[in-house]
Amino acid sequence: MVEDSVEDEQLLCEALLEIEENRQWCNWRTSSIVPVDRLAEALECLRSDSFDAVLLNLSLPDSPTLLNSFFQVNACAGATPILILADEPDETLANRLLREGAQDVVVKSELECAPFARAIRFAIERQRRASAAQASAIVDPLTGVLTRAAFLKVAACYGPLESLALVEVAADGETLDPILIEMADELRNVFKKTAIVGRWDSCRFCVLAGESALRRAAPQLSTRVRQFSITSIEEVLPGEEATLGDQVLSGQFPLRSKTAMLAD
Repeated sequence: MVEDSVEDEQLLCEALLEIEENRQWCNWRTSSIVPVDRLAEALECLRSDSFDAVLLNLSLPDSPTLLNSFFQVNACAGATPILILADEPDETLANRLLREGAQDVVVKSELECAPFARAIRFAIERQRRASAAQASAIVDPLTGVLTRAAFLKVAACYGPLESLALVEVAADGETLDPILIEMADELRNVFKKTAIVGRWDSCRFCVLAGESALRRAAPQLSTRVRQFSITSIEEVLPGEEATLGDQVLSGQFPLRSKTAMLAD
């Protein structure tokens, strides 16, 4: 709870205690409150500990503007939902905060325990769902490696000395999914932290690493690999460095490439 008014802090604590006593948390039993009255303290708390929700009053003595308070807390909060404690109704500001990522805006003068409890519960649940949806867009649900889109975004951030390997799995039909799962584990074990692994398509993985590391690792992979191809991306075409991030998202690497094939 980030609140610099002693009276408002007491009001909020009493409301939370009443919610607990009346069992309005539903699936929860108790709430543990960490009160701070400065923006700097709030940021330090968020950096050093994890919380289920942040109750944030924007009018803080060490913050120049209301939006500054939110933006700084939001940057440190990660996946923690933020509920704004407003001193008075302001629809324009409330709409802006909701667009920027706040989960709810609670006007302190209109606070009632049951709606307040629901607002906190729903904010936490919405944030959990949003985090799960974001993770599903990044991680392949079957194998646990990066999706192709996420892999390409990562690849765009790496320098021209990295190389891309495509690993095709020798399986089809009903045996494909179990073998893909096993191959994903095998790739992670072989490359450990020296490479980034993603799923390229239905039966191929993609690996980003130095060319020498890829060549050393290739013989260690099982016979379930139908084909292992390395494309070196040593040179980005002149003048296209700035647009590389946008172009790789379509699956098109604007690169001069050389391909080596390793197969049984």
